[in-house]
Parts: sequence; C-alpha cells; structure tokens
Amino acid sequence: MVQFYFCMVQKIILFILLLNTAPALTAQPLDCYKFHEGKFRINDKRVGAVIVAERKAGYQTESMESLKAIVRFKISWSSDCSYTLTIDKVIRNENKIPFPTDLTVTIKIISLTSSGYIQEATSSITNGSYQSEVVKID
Repeated sequence: MVQFYFCMVQKIILFILLLNTAPALTAQPLDCYKFHEGKFRINDKRVGAVIVAERKAGYQTESMESLKAIVRFKISWSSDCSYTLTIDKVIRNENKIPFPTDLTVTIKIISLTSSGYIQEATSSITNGSYQSEVVKID
C-alpha cells in the first residue's frame, strides 16, 4: 500500500512539472519580419491622431491627416521585432508643428494580433513608454 502511494506521489509531481514547463516548450518567438515593410494604421491616443505609416527601403513615412502633417523617418531594425525611427524630413506641415530635428522613436513589437501587432514606444521627447495597436492595411 505504501508503494502505491509513493507511485501516486511521483505521478503527481511529474504532472505538476509538465504543467509548469509546457508553456516554455510551446512558446515561440514572435515572427515580425512580415511587418518590416508595408502600410499600417496606428491609432495614437497620446498624439490624438490616426497615423498611416508606410515602410519601405529603409524609410517610414507617416501621414497624419488630422494634423495636416507628413513626416519621413529613417528606420533602423535592431532585431526582428525592434526598430528605431530617426526623423529624416518633414514633407508637409500645414499646422507648423515644431517637430524636433533630433527626434528618435524606439519601437518594440510586444505581441501579435490577428491584423497586426501591439507596440511599445519610447521617444526622445517624452518620458516613459506607451503602447498602441498597429494594423497592417497593405
């Protein structure tokens, strides 16, 4: 009878170990390469604008219709899911927004959604980080 309980305890311990290690075995790294180029919509609540961003050939061009501005950034990928935007040139600025010439924004893709991803952003002109959803539209 003691041997039966000992065997049951071993099985319970093995089961608990499997439960605790299963998520680590199935966790897969994010595949962000499909977001390196394309057209995206970002509802940026911090800025209070919907941004349409187009990425190609080392640049990201952001159009903010409500702010009547278009800004081009150089994009530098530090990993498959992290990149830095450095302001390159202001193409349109009807509201005369004072875009800092040394503006940089660092982005980390933290999770994927069915239509895009969630990003965490920090910038050279704000304190802390914030998250927003990015939807791939093309």
